[in-house]
Amino acid sequence: MGDRANSKVSSPSEGPFRTYPRALECVRLALRFARLQRARLRGPGRFVYGNSISVARGADVRSPHYFELGDHVSIGKNFTCEVDTRVGSHVLISSNVSIIGNDHPFTDHSVTVYESSRRDDSSVEIGCDVLIGFGAIVVGTARIGDGCIVGAGSVVVRDLPPYTICAGVPAKPIRPRYPGAE
Repeated sequence: MGDRANSKVSSPSEGPFRTYPRALECVRLALRFARLQRARLRGPGRFVYGNSISVARGADVRSPHYFELGDHVSIGKNFTCEVDTRVGSHVLISSNVSIIGNDHPFTDHSVTVYESSRRDDSSVEIGCDVLIGFGAIVVGTARIGDGCIVGAGSVVVRDLPPYTICAGVPAKPIRPRYPGAE
């Protein structure tokens, strides 16, 4: 009985449990890297990304010329990007966000929209410290300013000012991001 009282009880940080969290972290990092490489293979010729990038499953990047990500960027599930895009650092892009071009010319009455060739001149620039909400759609050329919050389900069709909360169809500034800021 004396031996039992002096025996040391192992905690989760000791013994066989010690390597489990580290192994789980390695698997998680490997999955992130694999998703990023999958997006890279399907994406443009110039695909540049910084440190600490997280891309969830279902990301579909088909930018014609470039797709650039800064540091600390997280992209949610089922993300779609079909235009040249530059994303700053510390950005959260929620699930089901689409960045698409205004790329189907429809002014020539002699050619159907289906038969017309696609333009690839749209580009999107997303500043630093930005959150784009679930299901938002960015259409055509637009700049989302630093510190901007884009509400879920919004449709961005023009530039959005920095440090504002924007929402709606089309997205427009609702109020400043920080109280008392103008």
